[in-house]
Formats: sequence, structure tokens, C-alpha cells
Amino acid sequence: MQNELHETPPISRACWRLTLTMFFLAPMAIFEYDRWVKTSEDRLKMKMYERKTWLVLLGSGFALAVHFAAWVMSLDMTSLAHSLLFVTTSPLLILIANAVFKGRKPSVLEVVGVMTSLIGAAITLIDIRDDAEVTAGGDALAFFGAVAIVFHIECGRSLRYWMPTSVYAFPVTFLAAVFLAIGACAFGENTPVFGWATSPKVWWYVLLAFVSGIIGHTGFNLALGYVSSIVVSISTTMEPVIGTFIGWVTYRTSSPKLFTWLGGPLLLAGIVCVVKGGERLQPEPGVVVDDADPETA
Repeated sequence: MQNELHETPPISRACWRLTLTMFFLAPMAIFEYDRWVKTSEDRLKMKMYERKTWLVLLGSGFALAVHFAAWVMSLDMTSLAHSLLFVTTSPLLILIANAVFKGRKPSVLEVVGVMTSLIGAAITLIDIRDDAEVTAGGDALAFFGAVAIVFHIECGRSLRYWMPTSVYAFPVTFLAAVFLAIGACAFGENTPVFGWATSPKVWWYVLLAFVSGIIGHTGFNLALGYVSSIVVSISTTMEPVIGTFIGWVTYRTSSPKLFTWLGGPLLLAGIVCVVKGGERLQPEPGVVVDDADPETA
């Protein structure tokens, strides 16, 4: 099954996923927008039509497109475990960006987390010698996908404190799909934007878009009403473990090699430390954590 899905070029696969997610989001966005217009203040409704708002949405959509293009391309170049491990390093990148550009002093736990993750990442890269599926280029693309999602999250932070989730998510997903369609043409993939509709594996794409794009991330957002954000944040770091297991069971991908088994847990443990250390610091006023984004993995 994995090889059959990979017959579709990578950027087109990413585009197909987001176009399907966009269709699922559309009715949610319409319903939420209608309710928001009836209950929100006039000043907030006016912000929706400001030039700055749409520039931020455009930047968020572009960053999301780059994230998916890089990540899906990495899946063709490195192992599933390595791709998932490196694409989930965004908490580390956010910490470093905050320290460098905003002057926020990291907590001791965050520093310990970064060091632990760097050691874990270095250990996993040793498998490049012995595992034919693992490549430095593929791992780098997955990491670049994590860099892109940081920009996507930062764009969302400036809008999400006043803009409803689906009202934000739909235009961003739409714009990302457009950018991916343009990228697919630029790289000569020549695949129809809605090619999933005629693909023999259409239900796999539908399932991927609905389960991961809607149920998964919307479920995380819903969980925030019942458990702390730290529980939700830490649970997202389990994606490499769960994703690798599903890939092994469903697609018969090869199991991770020795150094991935040794370094992977350290990388994840470091990310958990960073998330937990950041939770202890006072959040910025008016900022909403972007856990609810439909596409952050």
C-alpha cells in the first residue's frame, strides 16, 4: 500500500490532503463564521477585512504549504520513524526563536530538554551508516518542515486570540493548497489538483484528511476544555511512536534500527521537557496556543 500511495508525486500528495481537508473544514467555517458575526463586537468583525489580517493569513498558508511539501518529500527519502521524529521538533525551534529574537530566558528544564533532544538527534543520525532507508537529505527535509510549521504557528498566534478556529483554519488551508498546486506544477509533477477524486486509493486520502486533519487536531482542541494544555502538548509528541507503529503494521515499513531506538526516545523526552518547562512560564497576554490548527503534523 505504501508504494502504491507513493506513486503519486510528493507535492501532489500534500496538495490532495489539504484540498480534502479544506472541503471538510468549509461547512464548519461557515457555521462558526455565522455565529461569530452575530455575537462578536464590531471592531473584531472589521479586523477580518483588514489588509494586515489577510497578509498574515497568506503567510500562514505559505508556511503550511512549505511544511507539508518538505515533510511529504522527506517520507520518500528517509524512514517513517526519522521523518516523524524530526518534523515534531518544532517546540525546540520555538524555544530557540523566542530566546534569540524575543530575549526570553529559557527555564532550566527547557535547557535540559534542548540538550537532551540534540543528543538524541545526533544518536539517531548514526543509523545513516547502516540503514539504507535513512538519509541525511530526508532527515533535513523533515526538520525543514518543522521550521516551516514554526512560522505557521507564529502567524496563527497573532490572529487566533480573536478569530474563531475554523474561520482561521479554512482560508489558511485553502491558501496552502493553492501554493502546493503551484509548487507541483513548478516541479513538473503535472498531477491534477483534484486527482484524488479519480485515484483508486481515494478513500485512503479521504481517511487521512478526515482522521488526521479534522478528528485528530480538532480533538486536541476539544480536549483543552477538559485537561490542561500541557497534557495535550505532550500527547502530540507521541505521534512518531504511534505513526511508526501504524506504518509498520499497515504498510509493512521496516522497523527502526538500533540507534533510532536509542536516540528517538531521548529526542522525544527532550521535547516533552521543553513543552513542560515552557508551560511553567507566564503566557503572553492575549496569546492563544495554536494547538487547534488543522494541519500542524
